[in-house]
Amino acid sequence: MTDNSITTPVANAGTGEALRKTSAEMESIAREILEHGRKKGADRIKVGISGSITRRLVVENKEITLANSLEDQKFSLVVHKDQKKGSAATNIVRPETARKAVEDALALASFSVADDALNMPDATQAPRAKSLDFMFDERTADTTLSELQELMGQALARATADKRVSIDKFEMSVSASFHGLYNSLGVAQMETQTMLGWSFFGMGVDGDAVSGFDYDSGFAWKTGDTAARLMATADAFAAKVTGNLHPRKAHSYKGLVVFSPRAVEELLAGFMLYHASGSAVMDGKSRWDKETGNAVLSPVITLRDHPHSQAFAGATTFDGDGLPTRDHTIFDSGKLCLHIHDCYSARRCKTTSNAMSGGPFGMAFAPGGALLADLLRSRREILLVDRFSGNTDAIKGDFSGVAKSSRLYVDGKDGGPVTETMIAGNFFEFAKRIEAASLETESIGGGFSSPWLLVDGISVTGG
Repeated sequence: MTDNSITTPVANAGTGEALRKTSAEMESIAREILEHGRKKGADRIKVGISGSITRRLVVENKEITLANSLEDQKFSLVVHKDQKKGSAATNIVRPETARKAVEDALALASFSVADDALNMPDATQAPRAKSLDFMFDERTADTTLSELQELMGQALARATADKRVSIDKFEMSVSASFHGLYNSLGVAQMETQTMLGWSFFGMGVDGDAVSGFDYDSGFAWKTGDTAARLMATADAFAAKVTGNLHPRKAHSYKGLVVFSPRAVEELLAGFMLYHASGSAVMDGKSRWDKETGNAVLSPVITLRDHPHSQAFAGATTFDGDGLPTRDHTIFDSGKLCLHIHDCYSARRCKTTSNAMSGGPFGMAFAPGGALLADLLRSRREILLVDRFSGNTDAIKGDFSGVAKSSRLYVDGKDGGPVTETMIAGNFFEFAKRIEAASLETESIGGGFSSPWLLVDGISVTGG
């Protein structure tokens, strides 16, 4: 990395204190907004506040192309008047601006269509959520751009130790942030967090041979955990892009395919969550609207949400409605356990919210009982799909596109990468034909965890 030195202090002492001062000021204004809304005739009003202090470095072609420190604040509010909804937002932290936003939201509500399902929880339904100790660290909040630069230099050296690795873009940031939610029915929630995040984007180059672009990312809650995690991401990224060099053509067939955790996230999980969502049930688009308690997937599939787990960057103590979050099992051995409802869809469907508005927050597929090596011996030649790029029809379940960064296994042995190979299928045709899940699991970018899945009924067309 070219030494475009960052001229910043050795420490940014007081970031946490500055954040708390801003959040206290915004909380005070939020309570003024609630009172002003009531005076202006709102039946219910919800105010969200958020703010962050972020330091970010971007390296492109071995040179620092961006180094900045940014502060951001925002009010967002929703009002209900005569069962009509209006909303507004502003990033100006002044009481008079916030009051104007209330009046704008009420004006919008007056033109809206009345909806009997509009509702907000009260303080009995949404008591104060218990904080998660791992989410905020004072030392991490004070991480400097110079410290980020040092970490990035180490990671770049690690990733490019193999000269075939060509990094197009590498970025890293540290943020200290807060978000809160208050409503006129007594709900009051607030949480703060610190986080370091990073991402690599690039390719493998070996003489005239060039692989396709690939990427990897990760996160840490604390500075002390960052170096080891960052180096692990650098190693994984380097292995991916060099492993994609010199691809061969895959043979066409229809049958068993192994989906990596990345492919599970990019393709299969989307179908599952769409048809389990309360909004799809509410709109009459879910095929599983009457299937709670019934088997809709293969018995090897168990999917849980862990919103309080530090393994996931999406960890949170409360959802978008202000309800305290909790663990949920969405699918258990193939059975649909629940529909993912917020307060609105729950009221429309005459049920109750499960505190997942804006979620899932920490989604994890349970490991299976087979070794990945055994899955890769399921047929003489089998495609391991690592990424998917293409078209999906969530309602019908159809998909077709390119299996990227994928590999062909022959008699259980790695036969190398394949040229971009087409795959196609219908989710509902193979949903109960997911044959096995691996014992091994992998976390994808800190937001999702899954085993490798062996799926039948996939059409593979060699490129």
